[in-house]
Amino acid sequence: MRNTLVILAGLSFLSGFFYSCEKEEGEGGDGSIVGKVYKIIDDGDIYCNSNIDGDADVLKNLMNTISENNAVLNKMYGKKTLTSAQMDSLTSLRDHYTRVMNRMFRFGKDTIVGCDEDVFIIYGDHEYGYDDKARTSYDGTYRFDYLNDGNYKIFAYNDNVDGKSATVFDVKVDGGQVYGGDFYINDGKNANLCGVVGYMEAFASKGSEYLPGVDQRIYIRAENSLTSDDCRVNNNGFYVIPKLKPNTVYYVWSVTEPEKNEGLYPNVKKFMTGDAGTIVAGPILQSDVN
Repeated sequence: MRNTLVILAGLSFLSGFFYSCEKEEGEGGDGSIVGKVYKIIDDGDIYCNSNIDGDADVLKNLMNTISENNAVLNKMYGKKTLTSAQMDSLTSLRDHYTRVMNRMFRFGKDTIVGCDEDVFIIYGDHEYGYDDKARTSYDGTYRFDYLNDGNYKIFAYNDNVDGKSATVFDVKVDGGQVYGGDFYINDGKNANLCGVVGYMEAFASKGSEYLPGVDQRIYIRAENSLTSDDCRVNNNGFYVIPKLKPNTVYYVWSVTEPEKNEGLYPNVKKFMTGDAGTIVAGPILQSDVN
């Protein structure tokens, strides 16, 4: 009996000894996490991914989507109550438009190396604060050394137009060096904005149908702003405007001349941008050109 108790006591001691040797996340090991930081200083212009002239199906699909989307939006901004079916239709159209936009258009983001930026690390799974931070070197590299094996979170902050947000990576250290990932962080008022792509048609006095309003001028103004901006319609009839505020109502308009020398009139439409980094459908504008 005494021998049994001695053995059990010995096993209990060894179990406690080995448990105490298990190292938690933190410093004291041979592991390391490395990666790079890049700063997005400007969302850049909106570029077309494909040849619109040679992709008739995509163009037709896009135009149908814009038309249907505008039909629903006109009811919304006309202060008419939308039915559940109409709201579902609007959601579906926006999702479809996003897929079309991703195929046809993209932001040409301007990035630079993120030197002298802070990257933070959390040991384990706790959710508050951080345990250490590293400063990136001249080429944007961050590094955390002497880590025990385990799970870590690393994060860096974005400087958005509407405040700061964090980009977070989960990283597992299992001996040696692991690559934590590349951070692309927004920096400044020109990053993490929105864009709009719409279509304009022009009816020439000597013509018989609406044609793409090539080189016509388009104006745009945020709902609560007193200043406006403008752009030109491109060779395919699209007006493309980047650097818009997210989730903001805008007015967009062209000038029409129904009768020659009888005065110019604005053709005003209304739309709303989406979340930061998205390209939304702009209203179809029409103009008479004499």
